[in-house]
Amino acid sequence: MGLQRSSYLNQGVMMKLRGVKHLKPLVTVLRELDNHAKCQSMKEELKRVNDEHAIKEDEHRNTMEILKQEHAMKIKDLERQFRCCQDVNEELQQDLAAHKNKIDILTNSLAQVNTDVELKYHHEIQDLKDWLMLEQEDKNDSNKKLQNAENELQICKMKQAEQQSESTSNRRVDTLKQKIMKLRKENEVLKRQLHGQAF
Repeated sequence: MGLQRSSYLNQGVMMKLRGVKHLKPLVTVLRELDNHAKCQSMKEELKRVNDEHAIKEDEHRNTMEILKQEHAMKIKDLERQFRCCQDVNEELQQDLAAHKNKIDILTNSLAQVNTDVELKYHHEIQDLKDWLMLEQEDKNDSNKKLQNAENELQICKMKQAEQQSESTSNRRVDTLKQKIMKLRKENEVLKRQLHGQAF
């Protein structure tokens, strides 16, 4: 600021002294002083700009270095996380393969159990069917015997009416009645057994 003010003053003095011829050397000296002041001012301005530029370059360099360090740390952290994820993924793949093997084993075991159970129940059901068939045959035989006995009783009754032989007919009737009662009891027992086995 001091140099600029001196320059302004010198300019004013030079303008006043331009008309005086014998003062030309003084004007030249003042002009040189003014140029020197301007040059000095420009040097100082250049130095200030250079200093600011150097400071900014240092700041930029420091900032870039910090960013490089931060990025390097982030890259290392990401690489570590990636390796960790790879390890976890590999472990999960192994667990998945082990679970698949277990599922396959359990599926095969279940299929074998189902086959064994179906075969067992098939045999049991067939045995029950065979038993029911035999029981039905026994029941049919009992019913046939009962029917024959009833027919025989009817014939005896008819003969009794025809022959008027009460004593003999009565004994035969009693005998046949006893047979019928016995056969009915047997039939009832068979029916209960058959009914119990069916449930």
